[in-house]
Parts: sequence; structure tokens; C-alpha cells
Amino acid sequence: MKSKRVKLLLRTVCIVLTCIIVGAVVFHVSGNERYFAGEAEAYYQALCNAGFPEDYAAALTELHLLHPTWEFVPLKVSQTQPLYTWSYVIAQETNEIDNNLISADESQIPYRHPLYKDVFDAGHYPASVEAVKYFMDPRNFLNEADIFQFYDLSSYENVSLEAVEAILASTFMENTYLENGMTYAEYFLAVGRELSVSPIYLAVKARQEQGSGGTSPIISGSCGTLLNQYYQNNTQYSEHGNAILSPSDGHSESELLALNGLYNVFNVGAKGNGLFSIYYNAMKRAQTGTDVMREAWGSPEWNTVWKSIYGGAYSIKASYIDRYQNTIYLQKFNVDSRSDRNFWGQYMQNVGGALTEGRTLYTSFASIGALDGKCTFLIPVYAGMSSEPSNDPAFGTCSYLAKATNKFTYSGELNAPVQTIDSMHALYLTQKIAVGGTLSLTGTFSHSYGISQLEYQWDGTGDWISCSDDGTLNLSLPVNFSENTSHILVIRGRAAYDHGDSAKKSNYNFLCAVVYVDVLPPPRATLTVKDRDAISTLTLTQGTHFQLPTNSSADFIGWHSSDNALLPAGAAAILYDDLTYQSLYLDMQQMNGAALIFSDGAVKLRFSAAIEQGLLATLQGHALPVRFFATVTSADTTQTLDVTLLETPVEAYDKEWIMMRADTDALSYADYGTAYTVSFYAEIRYDDGGERVLLCGVSEPFSRSATEVARAALADTGADYSPALRSRLRQIAFQLPMMTERTDSVYENAWLLQR
Repeated sequence: MKSKRVKLLLRTVCIVLTCIIVGAVVFHVSGNERYFAGEAEAYYQALCNAGFPEDYAAALTELHLLHPTWEFVPLKVSQTQPLYTWSYVIAQETNEIDNNLISADESQIPYRHPLYKDVFDAGHYPASVEAVKYFMDPRNFLNEADIFQFYDLSSYENVSLEAVEAILASTFMENTYLENGMTYAEYFLAVGRELSVSPIYLAVKARQEQGSGGTSPIISGSCGTLLNQYYQNNTQYSEHGNAILSPSDGHSESELLALNGLYNVFNVGAKGNGLFSIYYNAMKRAQTGTDVMREAWGSPEWNTVWKSIYGGAYSIKASYIDRYQNTIYLQKFNVDSRSDRNFWGQYMQNVGGALTEGRTLYTSFASIGALDGKCTFLIPVYAGMSSEPSNDPAFGTCSYLAKATNKFTYSGELNAPVQTIDSMHALYLTQKIAVGGTLSLTGTFSHSYGISQLEYQWDGTGDWISCSDDGTLNLSLPVNFSENTSHILVIRGRAAYDHGDSAKKSNYNFLCAVVYVDVLPPPRATLTVKDRDAISTLTLTQGTHFQLPTNSSADFIGWHSSDNALLPAGAAAILYDDLTYQSLYLDMQQMNGAALIFSDGAVKLRFSAAIEQGLLATLQGHALPVRFFATVTSADTTQTLDVTLLETPVEAYDKEWIMMRADTDALSYADYGTAYTVSFYAEIRYDDGGERVLLCGVSEPFSRSATEVARAALADTGADYSPALRSRLRQIAFQLPMMTERTDSVYENAWLLQR
């Protein structure tokens, strides 16, 4: 079929355009261009309006694309207290040499103070001012793992029960009821809301402390019995080689057994050398309990599991959250001027403590698949910071304290459309797709730890959908959005390692590509139908099915399109491009007469017709050209005759005509008087596979015999016939027997037309 656009089967329109950046916020990072458009640009602007500097907002927008449920809140340190500029808080944090210490580990030597060599707390050295700046500068840690030092422990609003249940799934706490008739998830949610402590954090911490099985003696209710056994037997090591280190004196059986019936879900105070000390200290903390609840409970002790949950949460609230130290960062660097103990009351001296403990919290989230849950991060913003983040004194060589993004590399490229990702940066592109079209992306991504899967998400909602089990991308997505809308497709990768086993490997997910998709109105095309003097025009969506008009006229051939397709009346088709359909009618005239043909001694009747030259050219130029034939009928027989077209046109009635002729078989002597009726036909074949035969229009059928034609020729007084030919005509006209067969040239190809 010559036409490529007229199809009877629907096809999918696929449009993939090159990258176009329009109306976006653009950033240049190490030679790579990233930009935010549409909702991503709006989110970036909202962060800026909320008080985040542009470099904060850029990194946080990328994290938002990676984890749309995360929220970021600026802690405006300098705005709340103008005195607390960047240089001021650094001076306050470094005015006491033992405020910030660094381990004696050889890899951490670059963080030591160059002048002070004193050793503190069994092998810790004073940290340098540059080290303090590095760990206090939030811009260094706005990545998936390190940002958890800013996790807001007081964020409890808008946390759903389903989110808490998801964290407890596949643990001893899943759908398990406490003594108060509530499930663990329900109670975490209730306590979090009452005390303004994150229910998510409480659930994560409980799972982190007790594991999935919940087999720790600390929550068994019979830990006192176990401690007494250790003590009575002076047990030093378990059968598995774990250090118990039970003391030989200092305790009594009654004292230890009194610890039965106590619980400590969060392992508050569970520390010491050996399991005996750890369990004993945890149970003594449970025995001390929560004094403010003495009256309500009748005793401060944590003598039920739910009381230990409440008491542990209350301890976090009273010790830190109520004192504006509601992130791990603020517990290390107490810079919120609303706190009653700025620059002291910092529960750890380790200068990198906020970073490493934040990673422990992150690992808990990652290992239980909770990273896509709702998280709120409270991030300090200081006035007077340098334009670039503070340098790592070790320049990334100390893996333990380096930024998470220094622990791995990743890169990638797209083949369609072609684009390369610089190392450690996501690919950004804009695609304009017609509604109902298809977005196609192919490429490869690599990661220094390997890639376990690629997954995508539309517009930051719904589940992430896996699209590859490695770094190979071959994505074809139908764009079923409304026209004139914009959407964001995010593709992320997952590092191929078990995060629960290797926290130091850091970021679990990484941003591969951000595709801004502008959905255009469907392509339009114009359909024009011309039928003689009538013209109708419609503008339709490309791919629209339509039906051509019906036409019952006997001489109607069909609809001829501007792309050279020929379809019958009422045919169905699909519009992909502008098309014009012109009606065709059979403009063919049959000559009202016949001729005698003498050829090689044979006598034949010749009938003629004419077809308009332009129509013939149209039909012959089509991929399935027209076939002409004629039928000649007598009283006894019907013959189907081939038709010969002449080349030279004949002008008549202001048109040019091409003559056609059809010769009967050779006539015998007995056939001279037989009358023959002729009909000319045009056989049309259409692009949809159909066929139709049209009869040449005549006012009424006519018939001729060889005798009639010969008599008419003899009656033409103006004709100049040779004697031999005249004799032959008389023989046919009066059906006289021939005395001699004549084959000389006088009879050859004679053309006698009855007038």
C-alpha cells in the first residue's frame, strides 16, 4: 500500500523531543547543569522564601525529588538571635578547648588542633577550629544519610498510624497489643502526640534497640531472675562466648529478683562492661522510672511495657526536646538561642558525634525500609557564612567522618535522548510529549557499589515502581495526563548492598534522572472533503478515526486523498496529517457505433469508448491502477474483451479524452448478421482491500452487427473505397459467399466507423 498514513489499525503516537530548558532555575555544579522546573522550581522557591539560602535550597530540592515525603524546616539561628552569626557560634564552640574532641585514631589526625596536644578522656584530642567548622556547617551534610543529624525528634503532626505500622512490620511489635489494650503502633502514635516526640522516631528507636524478635531479657519481665542466676553462678561468659562478667559480691538475691516485672523498651541507661552490668543498669533505670507519673501510675516504676515506652519518650522530651535540642545536631551543637544552656549541655564532646549518631539513625530507617516515610528535618541557617561549604580538613581521606557523598561514585548516560551525567550528579532534562504519547528513555547508570535496581515515580506521589534489576534503563511510559499540564518523572537508583550490614557505605538511594514532562495538546490535523462544488473542513486530533461520506451514485468511483490513497464511499480511516479527499466520478463515454476491422483475413467488430484524460491519469497514478474491460453479448454468447487505450488525446466538449477500444473475436460468415451489444467497465481496487466494478454510462444499450456496419459504410457516398474493399463490404453487407480468400494489404487494418 503506497499510503503510509491511511491505516485501518490504530497506532501509538510516540514523540521524543530534545532537551529544552524553559523558565527553570539553573545551577552549574562541577561542569554539570542541573535545573528545577515546574513543581520542582516552585518547591525550590518555597524553600528560599522560608529562609533557606540558595545553596541549601538547591541541595534540599534534590533530596525532595529523591524523597517527596521529607520536609525541611529552617532553624534561623541568626534571625532569632542576631548575635549568633556564623563566626560567633564558631567562637563559642571553640573557646573551651575540651568542648570538641577528636579520636586518637590515626585516620582522624587531620582534625586535631595544631597547637593543643593534651589528651582527654582516654585518647581524645582537641579538635581544630577548621574541624569544628566542617562538622557544624550544615551544607556539608545535605545528603540522604548525613541529613539525619537534623531529624526533628519533636515532629509528630501529620504522622499516620499506617506509617508507624510500616516500621513495625515483621517484628514482634507488629499488630501486638500492650497491657493497656493498644497496639505498639497505636501507643507510639498516642505517646508521640501527647509528648511532642516523633512517633516515627520512637518506633525506629524501639526496633533498633530490641531488634525484630524482641528476645532481650530487658523486656522479658524476668530479667531479675536471669541476673540472679548470673550472680549466684558467678558467670563470666555465655556459652556463645559473650562477656557477662558477673561480679562476685555487692548484690543480694532479693535485690536482683525485685527487678522482675520491669521493662525498658528503649534500653535507657543500658550501659556497662559486660551483659550483667548492661542488664542491671537498664533494670535499675526502669525501677527509678518516671517520677512525674508516680501519682497517675501509683508508682514511678516501668512495670509494664507501655509504661517503659512512655517513660523513655518522656526522658527524651525532658532532657532535650523541651530544651530546644530536638535534633542530634542540636544535642551536640546547642545553638538555638531559645535553649536555657546555649553552647553547653551538649551531651557529647566528640566533634563528629552528630554526624555519626545521625548516620546510626539513618541506618535504622534504611534497614527497615522506612526512608520513604514522612520525615521532618530542622536545619540551622547562620548569617555570615562563606559562599562555599567549610572544607573537610581530611579532604575525604577519613572515610568514617567524610561526607556520605565521598564514600561512593556514580555516573550514567542516556542513549535516547542522548545525554551524559557527570559523576555524582543527576541528569536533568525537559521533554515535551503530546497527550496520549509515550515517553521513552534508554541508558545505563553505574555505581561504585553496584546497582540493585532502578525505580521511578511520577510527581512525588504513589509508590516507587521498579523498572530494572540493574543499571540498565529501558523505560517506555504512556503519558496519560491532561493536556497543557506539567509533570516530573524521577528515576533513582539503589546501591547494591545491605545497608543494615554496612552503615559506613552510606547513601542507599541516589538520584539518577529528573525528567520534566510538559504535556502538549494532541497534534491536530485538517481533514478536507471535496465533493464537486461542496467542500467541508474539520480540524481533528491526530489519530482520530473518521468515516468518509457515503455516495449512492452509480458513477461514483471513490475518495482520492492528497497522499494518493483511494477509498470507497463510507470507508473508515485514521487522520495523522493534513489530508484532502476529492470525490471521483467515472467520466467515461461509450461511442454509439462500431467499426469493421480486417486483419490477416479475419473480420472483427471494434467498439470504442473515451475517458477523460485527467481522471485516467489519477487512476493510473494510484498504487492499485484501474483495469478496463468490455463485454460483448449476442443472443447466444457473451465475450469479455480486453481494452486497449490509445495514447493521443482527443479534444471534445472542452475536455481532453483518451480513446479506448475493444475488438471482438474473429467473426465467421455465419456471424455477420448477428447483433452484438457492448458494455465498457472500469474495475477499481481500493486501499482498504475492497473492489468495485463501474459500468460506463450510456443513455441506453445499443447493438450492432457486421452486416449493419458494412451497409452503413457502403451508404456513405463520400467514402473513397478501393474496388477490392468495396467488394468485401458488399459480401458482408449482403452475406454473399466469398469466392476467394483475400489477404493482400488492401484489407489490412481498415478502420470503418459507422456514423
